[in-house]
Amino acid sequence: MKLVTVKEMKEIELAANQSGMSNEEMMLSAGKGIADFLNEQFSETENKRIIGLIGKGNNGGDTLIALTSLLQSGWNATALTITSRKGESLAKEFIQEGGQLIEYSSGVLPVEIKEFLTSETLILDGLLGTGIHLPLKDEFKEYLKLVGHLLSQDQLVIAVDCPSGIDCDTGEKADEMIPADITLCLEAVKIGLMTESAFPLCGEIYTIPLNLPEAVNTQFNEKNVIDLDWASSHLPVRSEFSHKGTFGKVLVIGGSTNYFGAPMLAGTAAYRSGCGLVTLAVPHAVAVVMANRTPEVTWLNLDDEDGVIAESAADLVLKKANDYTCLAIGPGIGTEETTGHFLEKLLFQKTVNNKRKIGFLEGETPGEVPTDLPTIVIDADALRWLAEFGDWTSRVKADLILTPHPGEMAALTGISIKEIQQDRINIAAHFAEKWRHVVVLKGALTVIASPDGRKAVIPVASSALAKAGSGDILTGIISSFLAQGLERYEAACLGAWIHENAGLAAVGSVGSQASIMATDIIDCISEVIADLE
Repeated sequence: MKLVTVKEMKEIELAANQSGMSNEEMMLSAGKGIADFLNEQFSETENKRIIGLIGKGNNGGDTLIALTSLLQSGWNATALTITSRKGESLAKEFIQEGGQLIEYSSGVLPVEIKEFLTSETLILDGLLGTGIHLPLKDEFKEYLKLVGHLLSQDQLVIAVDCPSGIDCDTGEKADEMIPADITLCLEAVKIGLMTESAFPLCGEIYTIPLNLPEAVNTQFNEKNVIDLDWASSHLPVRSEFSHKGTFGKVLVIGGSTNYFGAPMLAGTAAYRSGCGLVTLAVPHAVAVVMANRTPEVTWLNLDDEDGVIAESAADLVLKKANDYTCLAIGPGIGTEETTGHFLEKLLFQKTVNNKRKIGFLEGETPGEVPTDLPTIVIDADALRWLAEFGDWTSRVKADLILTPHPGEMAALTGISIKEIQQDRINIAAHFAEKWRHVVVLKGALTVIASPDGRKAVIPVASSALAKAGSGDILTGIISSFLAQGLERYEAACLGAWIHENAGLAAVGSVGSQASIMATDIIDCISEVIADLE
């Protein structure tokens, strides 16, 4: 699903006009598309009654077209207009098809409207569109208050483009707005709906295509809301004639005596997501304790100091790094000074003493020989170490995917958590471009940003994922898709979508968001991937 600002949507409509598609044709596509959606969703409903809340602008016109089409499909439809539209052709067509059009009189709702609103009737909210700014005018406040007070839990509210009373750029909401159970965004999701304030008020979000000219569609693909169709189309294809090497190898580097389980969670999630082989590079003390937990995992025992990765372990990792398709660094790695030195040597020096042949003799290479690193996913305390190193962007030569939560993003950028949360998409995009690495800004409505300007949002907000170990799982999933051959941005988007939806599936399985454990999320990865397949 495309994600746009209000201004960008106007530019899309203008481009469509210039390509020969009129506003009337777009309204017809919108209205017919809404009606088709409702006919499909409520095909089994016997008593098909719907009332449309009709405003003055194009959103009201889209809604009238939808109601007229529903009448033709056997629905009982009523329109409550906030201003007289009886002289308009759309209203005349609606009435000719048997629709009841009622004009709202200031401060008073007709008796028949009250009866509709208190019965099992669908509400199609087409009162206000994407161009509104708060505060609302008094007439709209009054209208929404009167309607809202009469609604009961028996009604389903379907919003056209956005719930009336939400600023579609900022997500700010009016006190009088009516929350939707379903929001049908026309052509693209408006960016303000992907905010903490607006998202919970939108219900399930779908897009209704306007059937724009193909030349217009290809111009506006920079921002997306990742949905099932996108995720399914990017899932790696698995040949029956393959072996474990076909699906890549992941090296997870982390662990310490305080965080034994973190690398194991990442590794298990990588396996569940389809990669062929996972190795955990952990301090020897961690490997001894965890070795019998998951027999599929292989191990790389690292030098340790008091149970954390020692600086000297960098030489071994650098020697082995190119045996793997990607590296995942950070789960449980800790903040001890020797581990910081290990990371600095691994990420920046990227050197190792290798043997080379001198004539017919094999000898030691004088000095240190550079070694290229595979793509790296960096998470947890490894991100905080980056913030400590200074000028890391010019020193790291490997391609990175950074997966910070807002606190880690604050440490990396020097921007407060509050500022980050207020402008998540733009901040993630800015630093992805500045750093030249992919950024996955975790949290409700996870944001993925690429250095080339592409941006995406995962439309999930659930406290089920607010548990220790959840971030380690995301690292493992993304690493798995890197290992299977996806590019950084695609791997991050697909990994984040599967992670978030595995959290939702875990709620369905366990029964309570509060009771979810990280292992419950891992157990549901296969269910989510099966749905995509």
